[in-house]
Amino acid sequence: MRTAFLPIACGLLVACGTPPSPSPAPVEATPAPVPGWDLSLQLVGEWIDSTSRNQFVVHEAWSVQDDSTLKGIGHVLAGADTVFIEALRLAHRKGVLIYSALPGGEKSGTFTDFTCTLVADDSLVFTNATNDFPKRIRYVRTGGGWHAVIDEDKEGPQRTEHFHFTAR
Repeated sequence: MRTAFLPIACGLLVACGTPPSPSPAPVEATPAPVPGWDLSLQLVGEWIDSTSRNQFVVHEAWSVQDDSTLKGIGHVLAGADTVFIEALRLAHRKGVLIYSALPGGEKSGTFTDFTCTLVADDSLVFTNATNDFPKRIRYVRTGGGWHAVIDEDKEGPQRTEHFHFTAR
């Protein structure tokens, strides 16, 4: 009986072999960082510019909508009256930052997109050559605030508006 048992036991060991090693977990690709997104996140909050114009106060408020989109609202007050309002959005799509504005803040309107064309340590520049005004929007981080400039993006004399935002 001993001789019969030994070959059977050896056969079972060979047939079973070693247990298969677990398959490695799939490696998830880490998305490449979007140039300017970290700086864009510094826009989150409420900003006010009361220095650029004597009779107006300009407000911008930004919040995180999701991991790729900031939503904002901009409005201009003349005393207690709202004289201008626009919906804002800043999102990254396919690795590119897109700044979008909807003057009037109409829910049924169409946003105008501006593509980020320059990112620096402290600034973001967005352009849309086909828009009437502005064609360029710049945000430059200044200490605890922002200097925003909108213009026609051309050489020589041009229409330019400056906003010096501080935290509200």
